[in-house]
Amino acid sequence: MSSLSEAAAQEELTLRRDWTRFGIATILFAFGFAVYGGVFQNFMRDQVQANEFDVGSLESLREIPGFLTALMAGTLVAFAESRIAAVGLAISAVGIGITGAFHAMPPIIAVSIFWSVGFHLYATMQSPITLTLARGKEGGRHLGRMAGLGGLATIAALGVSWIIAQVVGKNSYNTFFVLGGLSILGAAIAMATLSHHAAGTKRQPIVFRREYGLYYLLIFLEGCRRQIFSIFASFSLILVYHVPVQNMLALQFINAILIAITAPRMGKWIDKVGERTPLMFYAVGLIIVFLGYALIRKIEILYLLFIIDNVLFTFTNGFTMYLNRIVRPGELTPSISMGITVSHVAAVAIPVSGAWLWHYFGNYQIPFWVGVVFAVVSLVATQYIPKGLPPKRETA
Repeated sequence: MSSLSEAAAQEELTLRRDWTRFGIATILFAFGFAVYGGVFQNFMRDQVQANEFDVGSLESLREIPGFLTALMAGTLVAFAESRIAAVGLAISAVGIGITGAFHAMPPIIAVSIFWSVGFHLYATMQSPITLTLARGKEGGRHLGRMAGLGGLATIAALGVSWIIAQVVGKNSYNTFFVLGGLSILGAAIAMATLSHHAAGTKRQPIVFRREYGLYYLLIFLEGCRRQIFSIFASFSLILVYHVPVQNMLALQFINAILIAITAPRMGKWIDKVGERTPLMFYAVGLIIVFLGYALIRKIEILYLLFIIDNVLFTFTNGFTMYLNRIVRPGELTPSISMGITVSHVAAVAIPVSGAWLWHYFGNYQIPFWVGVVFAVVSLVATQYIPKGLPPKRETA
């Protein structure tokens, strides 16, 4: 009996150790990616002399690996989720680390597609690892906690980036990219050390089921929203309103603080009331934000809407929790992979289409009217999510 108790205690210790290492990996990735993302669009303007169509085209091409996520994850079905995530992080680290060495569109596109392959492998595995370590208990809280850790890391990254920008100036973008790559490489090393607790059940290679149709629709609409706002909101501030890199870093710094505070609370709220109400609230918030960017030209209000949208992003764990409610055993990871593939139908099409609309009509606000339509459809779709909490069961 004592040996059984000792074995259980050892298993619990190993699980806690996995949580610590997974948390470290989450922090290091968020730090590195925030350093990269905080300056990339300013880098595109200052060093590459890119216009809105260049940026839209780049984003569409960069999202092609996401479109192939289900296929990539399906071919790696024999490997544990943590090992796939570690390889993905290592690829991202290399690609992001060398970005600053290039100042023309063709090599920037090539290196962006390269690191995007790794990023999407990691992104596919992150939520399943979290829910597997959670052992079917309070999945929303744990997803929110990881988002909160990422928010804290982003705060640190943007603070460091702001200091670097003050010290070395905007012409030393390579410093940011090397720092980001090294941090993500550390995340890859931490991820590679996770034990069997981070490995889910035996996975199906590729899953596409009619019964998951509402999830696919919701995640497709979310892909549309994410691409429209993440690309055109920030680039319109930079290109139309000439917001400098220090101000963009400050905005993202504020976002990170608010996300670190709100993400764990949103996770607990989802655990408490289910996915439907938070996702309805999210859709209404998106309608307001998109309408604001489509109608308002006052920079202070656009700053506020930029912050609100990023805080609203903490609600998106509801999509994963809804899938976890309906998914069959052993199909969580491949279903998330398929969801990422579906969302990247939008990710491939929206950036270049929105950039063309902006470029052709000479009006940066047009893509945001398209965003209003997607947000309204998303609000309608959330009405079909079951009310309340799902029945108790083990995580798939």
